[in-house]
Amino acid sequence: MFSQGNSQGDGGAGMRNKIYKSTLLIILCTMILVPVKVSAEEIDGETEYISMEDDPEVTVETVDEILMPTYSTAYALNWSVGNNVLKQTKDFSKSAGSTISISVKIGPTVKNVKIGIKKNNSIKKYIKATNTVNKIFTITESGKYRVFVENKSGKTITVKGNYRR
Repeated sequence: MFSQGNSQGDGGAGMRNKIYKSTLLIILCTMILVPVKVSAEEIDGETEYISMEDDPEVTVETVDEILMPTYSTAYALNWSVGNNVLKQTKDFSKSAGSTISISVKIGPTVKNVKIGIKKNNSIKKYIKATNTVNKIFTITESGKYRVFVENKSGKTITVKGNYRR
């Protein structure tokens, strides 16, 4: 009955397009206006620090390493670290270009905790931590390294997780 190009045929497609756009606009407005509760665990370690100084107020404790049975390069960290204590692993060799990764949780959540690596028992590369740490340190120079946790929070903390070397 209608010939091609009839305005009624084009009008139906135009109306569907307007309805589609209106529906899309309503959905987008609803998404913007409806409050959404989002939660995430805070992960420390965005900023790396380097220090060549030893703090005379901090006691250094060296602990034996515990190899995790399922991973040949993962070592367990399950430390209680007193206030003004730097707890560290024994030293191990690393070559330039390799990495050391640290994945731990700190309890209770506190401030003034440093977690990182020490080169040749002097140069520290670390992050400031409060809760959860997932950090990979890239080794820029071959040498002997240690993983350490330094606690100056005012109370004893527990550090649980592992590191890979």
